[in-house]
Order: sequence, then C-alpha cells, then structure tokens
Amino acid sequence: MPLNVIVVGAGLGGLGAAIALSRQGHNITITDDHRKNLNVYDEWVLTHRVDLHNALRSIAAKDIDGRKIDVRLSSPVISVVSRVRSIFSGTVTDQVGSKDAEKGEVMLGDGSKYVGDLVVGADGVHRQSHSVRAIMGENRAIINTGQSCFRFLIPVEKMRDNPLTQSLLERIGLNGVHVFTTLDRRLIVYPCRDKRLLNCAGIYPPSSAEEIGGDASWHNAGSVSQLVNTFRGFGEDLLEMCGMAEDVKLWSLASRDPAPTFVKGKLALIGDAAHPMLPHQGQGAAQAFEDAAALAGVLTTNITPEQLSHRLDMYNKIRYSHAVTVMMMSRTNDERRAEMLHELHRYVPSAELPKDMFAFAWISDPVREAAQLVASES
Repeated sequence: MPLNVIVVGAGLGGLGAAIALSRQGHNITITDDHRKNLNVYDEWVLTHRVDLHNALRSIAAKDIDGRKIDVRLSSPVISVVSRVRSIFSGTVTDQVGSKDAEKGEVMLGDGSKYVGDLVVGADGVHRQSHSVRAIMGENRAIINTGQSCFRFLIPVEKMRDNPLTQSLLERIGLNGVHVFTTLDRRLIVYPCRDKRLLNCAGIYPPSSAEEIGGDASWHNAGSVSQLVNTFRGFGEDLLEMCGMAEDVKLWSLASRDPAPTFVKGKLALIGDAAHPMLPHQGQGAAQAFEDAAALAGVLTTNITPEQLSHRLDMYNKIRYSHAVTVMMMSRTNDERRAEMLHELHRYVPSAELPKDMFAFAWISDPVREAAQLVASES
C-alpha cells in the first residue's frame, strides 16, 4: 500500500529520493527552507550541478501515475520526531510511550505539522540538521578539516579569446577532469554544459584562523583577487585562467562524523545528512542518488506499514558500510586515503582500504541489492 513520505530537504538527494519513491507509488511531501535553486556545482559527472538540480525539479513537478509530489519551499523545519525522541527548537525531550512518538512527524517554523509513515532526512551537513539530531538525540559536532575550497566558473569562449588560456585549453582538452597540484594545494578543472563552461575548484589550507569557516557552507562569496593570490605559485596560464573566474564561491571544508545508523524508527537519513562528503573523490551527489535508489528499492509498491521497520533495516544494510567508506576516503586526496582507515574502522570495523576508489564506487549496485533482499523475504 502507498506510504505517506515526508522528505526534509529539496537538494539533489531529497529530490532524487522523492522521485524514486513516487515512482514506487508512494505519496510524497518535500519541505525545504530555500526559496529558489542554490548556485552550487558537482564533480566527476561533468555536469553543472544547478542544471542537474533543475532537471530533478522539473521531473518532480510532473504527475507520476496520477500523483504529484507536494513541494513546499520556504518551509524551514524546526522539529523531526522519530520513534522515540522529539526534538523541538533545539531541546531534546523523551517521548517514550507517547502516541505522537510512534509517528513520523515534522514541525515547520510556521507551526504547521506533517505526519507520515516515513520521514526522509535529506537536510545536509549543517549543524542545524534536525534529522541527524533525531537519530543521535543531540547535535553532531561539525569537524573542520583545515581545508577550504574556491568554486568558480569560466566560460570556454572567454578562455579561447586569450592566447595564454587558449594554449592551456588546447593542451588539456574538454573531455575530462584535470588536476593541477603543488605540495599543499590543487586546482581541479572540468567541462560541463555541453563543453561551454569550465567548472573549477581550488583546494588549499587557509593561512589564518579567520579564513576557516565553521559551517561547511559553500555559498559564501569569494573574490577573484583572493583566488589568484591563493594560487600564485601555479603557472602563468593557470593564474590567467583564475583571473577569468566568475561566480566565485568560497567553501570551508567542514564535515561531521556519521551517525552509528542511517535509520531510527520512522526516519531514514540520506545524502550529506547521513554521510557528509568532501569533494576529494567527487562522490557527494552520486552517493546521495545511491541512497535514494536503495531506499526506493526496499520500499516497494506493495509494502505494508508493518514491514517498514524491517525494510529500513535493509536500507541501512545496503548503504551504511559502503557510503561511510566512501565518506572517509573522501576526506583527503587520493594519495593519503590510507590515513583514514583507522577512523573508518570506528564505524565499519571490517572495512578494507579500497585499492581503487573509482572501481569501488562504480561497482556499487544498490538497486540490485535491494531487489535481492526484498526477494529473500518471499
């Protein structure tokens, strides 16, 4: 029978989960506190993230078998209630035995309340993630990695109009990801939007405490002069390229340790709420979509409310060790992944260091795993 599902967060993971679950026949409501799309970008898929986000929003706005996803923007969440805890305005209150505690409940800032069979927590890495707090019973502390990242765009035509950057463009081409490194900083460049736009990231260690942000936000404005100065040890052509940067954002690479489980009661975490990804392996959006696929795969059209708890355990089994492994391996660059194995063993004791991160990530097939686990029940 159809479940009533509340998705907290309308980012890539939240929209992906909403679409996948809607296609399984469930009724979906999305709440998010943003009024419009955010100008952020993703790696390795070689796409402009805002284009991907717009495409998902377009799909989410369409009828699916006569149902339509109910998207509520400008709707900040102030409380998420899982099976045994209620969190309201930052205060943790035990609700054991309360009738409301057996419901998936979301309270919005305007006082309105949504109750569903399931709440999908897709509200990201930020310290105010109510979904994570509902799992943990407390705020999960933000961890600063001592790294920052510039994100910026450069139109390809702009590069072609300058002899120095045109020569750079001819050398690297427009068919893949290119990484330029020094001892402690790197520039990542790749094409998107039909090779009309370069999406660029510059990762570096901040030189002062004032530069180190504490909230993992990548929407803070940066300046071209600051960007050029930060990478002044790079070649003349790369500095010329940096001088052409548009829409410069400065992102403090903060993270958060994962919860010991992605599910609790009638709440399931996905995306950065479950496993905050840093950009070193370019897996943030990919892992969020795999979460969405796995969750929809176990929440089949014919599921009953009595089966929900067991099916959520299936979701956790499919995703936890894989996603947390990718998360830990994404906290640093490829050459230093081995340093993260000890930390990874705190959460996945049996984990091994992936020999090849691309192979490890691409071999994952959450749809097949979900189908096999569901089939094993019959």
